[in-house]
Amino acid sequence: MYIKINNLSKSFKLFKRSAGLKGALKSFFNREYQVFTALENINLEIEEGEIIGILGENGAGKTTLIKLMVGLLYPNKGSVLIDGYNPWERDYNFLGNISVVMGQKNQLWWDIPASESFLLNKHIYNLSETEYNKTLNELVNYLDVEDKLNVQVRRLSLGERMKMEIIAALLHKPKIILLDEPTLGLDVISQSKIRDFVKYYNHKYKTTFVITSHYSKDIQEMCERVFVLNKGKSVYDGNFKNLVKNINPKRKLVFEFNKLPDSVLINDLKKKFDFDIKDKILTSILDEEELQVLLKHLLQNFKANNISFEDIPVDDAMKSFFENPQQYI
Repeated sequence: MYIKINNLSKSFKLFKRSAGLKGALKSFFNREYQVFTALENINLEIEEGEIIGILGENGAGKTTLIKLMVGLLYPNKGSVLIDGYNPWERDYNFLGNISVVMGQKNQLWWDIPASESFLLNKHIYNLSETEYNKTLNELVNYLDVEDKLNVQVRRLSLGERMKMEIIAALLHKPKIILLDEPTLGLDVISQSKIRDFVKYYNHKYKTTFVITSHYSKDIQEMCERVFVLNKGKSVYDGNFKNLVKNINPKRKLVFEFNKLPDSVLINDLKKKFDFDIKDKILTSILDEEELQVLLKHLLQNFKANNISFEDIPVDDAMKSFFENPQQYI
């Protein structure tokens, strides 16, 4: 197994401060602490070349898990093995084959162009001039940032900055990329570009991607498999589409009549099915089986200009899941 996480747990000891001046004085002389459990008994195995999404609401433990995987945090118990290496031993070969991009943390120098930070990475990873230029040109061209290379990082937009962060992380062609909230705060076009790039790069180089996000759309677009965290615990590991289908098996039917439908026939259908109709457009949200029966009745009695099906928005489905995960597992 390429990445193996076994019974991993992490908790933090937090200072508990009482309210008001009296409480502050009391806390100064007699400190009280509370234990916050960020992760509890996490087990996860990831194959080489896989793209896996780690999904959860804010505070679910996603970023903590990433930090444990790269050795930035030590666990209270459990183990992590990545390509046979223990992250906390900081082995040179391990560090040379892994990269992490934190959505809210910068690895680029703020006051100089990204191109100069790239040169620093070139020397850190002992890249040859030929290898460096070839990789840089490919990444810059695909992410379309050639005209931004010599712009101060502080002057870049969020989307441009994230693209530069990804380039910096990939210059040495690591085998494993950990992306923590890579589309956080980005506009729709930048989000789409990042998602497309991840799929392109994984397909071309078979690089393993571990992606955390609280945006369900990220996981839906980039990952077949999802590992879901809720309040520090694993609540699902499997196919994302199947999970969404289990949460909300309903779909939306949009049926456009070629002319205004007969009101008598429509009223008869309304006694059997739940739908809305406005002018020549009928919409209905039903289970798949009911939807097909309704469609059959419509086609038997009416001619259609257009018929389409729409899935229920994935964010709505996941919101229901996080409210009560056990209901859907």
